[in-house]
Amino acid sequence: MNKPVFYENLKETSKKAADIIAQSINKLLSTQEQVVLGIPGGRSVSRIFQKLKGKNIPWKKVHIFMIDERMVSIEDDESNFRLAMECFFGELIDKKKLPEQNIYPFIPGKGIKSYEKELKDLGGSYDIILLSSGEDGHIGALYPNHSIKDESEYYLTMNDSPKPPKDRMTSSRKLLLRSKVAILLFFEEAKRDALNRFQDKKLDINDCPAKLLNYIKDSYILTDLK
Repeated sequence: MNKPVFYENLKETSKKAADIIAQSINKLLSTQEQVVLGIPGGRSVSRIFQKLKGKNIPWKKVHIFMIDERMVSIEDDESNFRLAMECFFGELIDKKKLPEQNIYPFIPGKGIKSYEKELKDLGGSYDIILLSSGEDGHIGALYPNHSIKDESEYYLTMNDSPKPPKDRMTSSRKLLLRSKVAILLFFEEAKRDALNRFQDKKLDINDCPAKLLNYIKDSYILTDLK
């Protein structure tokens, strides 16, 4: 089972991803009171964040969680949350579009049970997830033949991440699979091997965690690679 891959140049692919997220949020809000959005770290999604800020989205009804995080302070240069705040949340908060209480940073000192409770208070799953594949096909901090095999229902932590830094938190495979809508990105030449792995029918989800998207019905695979 393989999803079709949509190709555009980097600018258009970023626009398409933002369009899908905005349309999905508004569609879901026609039948429910709030939407839970899960976002990743990494510079490759910053272009999408920039485009999302200009969309007609009722942000006061959107709650945003980090799909994965480094085990550092949210003020640290390595923090995924800090990057998202700088290029996404901050402007929306300043313009009074997004309530600050609608964003949920992972605080290492509080642990994953606290983060789990925050998600459970909103229904216990993401409605929409945005993911960017790593060079080896990992998503979040779910790595091939490593954390992807973990059976946790919500979140897990590790101190042996194959990619530095060693200490990380991530949404589990089971949590991501409960999402209603998913967008997966393969951006720029460094991700070509990952895209090839994703399209290789001989590999399973343990070999290429990005294949998790094949099991989410409403999912989209976007790339700028031909």
